[in-house]
Amino acid sequence: MKTTSKLTLFGFAGVVLATVFLFGSCSKKSSSGPPPPVLLGGYISSDSVEPTHLIGYWPFNGDANDHAGGLTATVAGSITYGTGVRGQAYQGATGTYATYTPPATFPAMLASYTLTFWYKIPSQVDTNTTQGVFFYSGATQQGELINEFEAPANKNLAGDSLRVHPGFWDIGDNPNYALFVPETFDTNAIAKWEFFTVEYNGGTSTYQTFQNAVPTGAQTAFSPPAPAGPPPPPSPYPGSYITPNPLWTDGGKGTPLGPLKFTDAPAAGGLIIGSWPDGLFGQKAATANYLGLLDDVRLFNEALTQTQISGLFLNGQAGR
Repeated sequence: MKTTSKLTLFGFAGVVLATVFLFGSCSKKSSSGPPPPVLLGGYISSDSVEPTHLIGYWPFNGDANDHAGGLTATVAGSITYGTGVRGQAYQGATGTYATYTPPATFPAMLASYTLTFWYKIPSQVDTNTTQGVFFYSGATQQGELINEFEAPANKNLAGDSLRVHPGFWDIGDNPNYALFVPETFDTNAIAKWEFFTVEYNGGTSTYQTFQNAVPTGAQTAFSPPAPAGPPPPPSPYPGSYITPNPLWTDGGKGTPLGPLKFTDAPAAGGLIIGSWPDGLFGQKAATANYLGLLDDVRLFNEALTQTQISGLFLNGQAGR
């Protein structure tokens, strides 16, 4: 009897210990959970970069609507979609573009701004065309925001270079002459996905462009500009840079431009993707169209930091 009691007691204790060990192991394993997501540039996805300052977002996953500001696209032609960096992408074509009517509050959102987008263009733009990418026009003044591709003006530039004109008209300070549209060159930019960024910081009057999150140039904007003769020829250096134009800036002799003041009311259909505003500088909306792939277009109402731009680039490159 005594022996049997000891065996029963020890057997019971073993069961208890085994049970504690088993449930303890399970509990420890379940509490650890999956590993944390890998951060790229300090962010878990493109969508986690400054979402509270995102005022326009076009993912082009089967539609051309604005998924941040809620603007519905009015489409000219017929938009098709190709493979993008994140899902689908807008496929540009002659006669095809999308317009949007921004709210009355839209101009006031752009005291500072950042525009980013991925593009894949099949060949260098030829000398007889310009390709409108992203424009914003007011009711009486076209071209408040200007972003378009042109042929390189200098034959010394490599055949894989792309000439970009990104800028703005600050019509609040000077309705007749406040044009700030420098040009920059993206190099090694043909037939592959490239990430372009242009931003203006109203607090510092600083304008800057980036190719794949790498700065390609910076300028300080002044208003009113002081005409100083014809613009200088583009540099023959086949790299990425901004070519200043003394007709658009006054070399630092004037007053810093400060926050942009787009006082003109938004035009109906005044936000345009894939073309120029009809009639601006003699261009036709039906023919001055962007002809490549375009994806993940984002408009922010602040100047992003380089870390934030890198976060967008690295996560977009990873398809997230």
